[in-house]
Amino acid sequence: MKKFLCILVFIIAAAALSGQTLFTTDNSPDTKPAVGITVNITPKTLQPGKSGKLKVTFSLPTGYHQSKTPDFFYIAPASVKDSRIYTLGKVLYPPGENYYGSVTLSAEITLNGAIPEGYTPQLKAGYQICSDGGTCLFPEEKTVKVPLESSVQQPSYERLLLLLKFILFAFIGGLLLNIMPCVLPILSLRALNLVHQSKNDKRSILISSLLYGGGVILSLIAMAVIVIILKYTGQIAGWGFQFQDPVFVSILMVIIFVFSLSLFDVYVINPPGMTGMVKAASGKGYLGSFFNGIFAVLLATPCTAPFLGAALGFAFSQSPLFIIASFTAIGAGFALPFVLLGIWPRWIQSIPKPGPWMDTFKELMGFLLMGTVLYLFTTLRFEINSDNQVHVILYLLIAAFIAWVYGKFTHPAARHRFPKTSLILALGLLIAGGIYFLNFHTDTSSAGPRQEQVQGTALSYGWEPFSPDLLEKYRNERKGVFVAFSAKWCTVCKINDSTIFHTERGASFFKKRNIALLYGDYTKRDPLIGEWIKNYGKAGVPVYAYYPPDADQYILLPEILTWSILEDKIDNIAPKKLDGSNFLRQPE
Repeated sequence: MKKFLCILVFIIAAAALSGQTLFTTDNSPDTKPAVGITVNITPKTLQPGKSGKLKVTFSLPTGYHQSKTPDFFYIAPASVKDSRIYTLGKVLYPPGENYYGSVTLSAEITLNGAIPEGYTPQLKAGYQICSDGGTCLFPEEKTVKVPLESSVQQPSYERLLLLLKFILFAFIGGLLLNIMPCVLPILSLRALNLVHQSKNDKRSILISSLLYGGGVILSLIAMAVIVIILKYTGQIAGWGFQFQDPVFVSILMVIIFVFSLSLFDVYVINPPGMTGMVKAASGKGYLGSFFNGIFAVLLATPCTAPFLGAALGFAFSQSPLFIIASFTAIGAGFALPFVLLGIWPRWIQSIPKPGPWMDTFKELMGFLLMGTVLYLFTTLRFEINSDNQVHVILYLLIAAFIAWVYGKFTHPAARHRFPKTSLILALGLLIAGGIYFLNFHTDTSSAGPRQEQVQGTALSYGWEPFSPDLLEKYRNERKGVFVAFSAKWCTVCKINDSTIFHTERGASFFKKRNIALLYGDYTKRDPLIGEWIKNYGKAGVPVYAYYPPDADQYILLPEILTWSILEDKIDNIAPKKLDGSNFLRQPE
């Protein structure tokens, strides 16, 4: 017996010295070592915007340990919905490389908004345990509940200040929209109308300015309602989302084109039944002032002014009432300059007096509006195929012919005038033509892969199509990454592209610093990019995020960029300047 035991001990010792494992752990469900996970938050009750301490404790089985490998040992929100409810800061690991018994990961947790009724936030916890003998089991990921509650108390003073701050941001953003290039055509027409009105009484000028402001605010409130409906039906909505719809872009092109024809006196806008007071007002009347406000909003949505992106990103995560309040604040800021001119019309005296120059200026504005139509077409060509592009051009030609015929039968000097009948027929033909020519439901161009959305110009300057996997790959390589979300209908994006990103200087700037460039095209609706934009706390494009090498966080750059801003953010970065959350995992 002693001899047998000696032989057995010799065999075991020889196997250990040769590095062989005689016994492996059966990784079947029946024998797999169990890992317990507990989650604690201090405090458990948080108000939106407030932060607490999250601790996730892993109880390891005897004879096993967990290595400090962030790729397989981590905590993160379980879903996109959870990431909207709460945000985790940088995950903190205990000292050491291997953990035994139990190990606790901690992070700052911030409640972004109210927790939906009946929903319990969740968290995913990943781990990979290894036996003391060196055998590692397959990585696992468990979903656990987060004991997080929203405070049911009345909003605190700090919360009220936070809401007021973003309302102020919305107002300032709306005010700054007036200097955005996409709004210039309508503002020029508004200025022309003010010159027309300068010879009228103050009351007419004030009413016209207020109607312009009313058109602006009502349009934005209508947009807020659409956003709320899309939000609660599970759709992704953001600033400028309607420009992803080729039908909307086409109809807007037709409206602006037909309106530009009126500036060349192809026809005269003179709706039947207008009162004498309206006819006595400015050149286009009170009705024209109101629709100018609507057109101004439609043309402003491709632009994201400073302050506006942050304000809308915050608003879209709040209650319907706050969304409406934010859009109303944008409208108030946008309409303010011309409302002030209506209140103090003496400021209009700085504009040249009415005269023959006004006809020339009016026609120049007509060409400017036609340029806007061409600008919209450059966006539309990325959303529909070539056959449908021809249909849009044909419809523009037909719309011009209908407007010309309408002008012939409604002109004051016409021998036989049929204003009411002509208006009904013109509108009927325009609607029928739109139904026929703007039928894009058979267009399958939007189903192409995301890689095809990055055009040759971007690729020639070192940009790659955005993907979460590619971002994670570069981050694992400890390489700096610059992420840009843009769209062909975004005016600010185009300015930044032409002056910074798609230039030789830009290519050299990023190449010298070994920064990978990822471009996400949001011209067409893309749910993945839409989710990432929301994760960055924004409501629309452009969005620019920079991930420094060897850092767990990112920084967001402003919507309007200059070389000095870019160089300061990239070259003078320090850990204390980082203002983003922990590394974003791929949304599910």
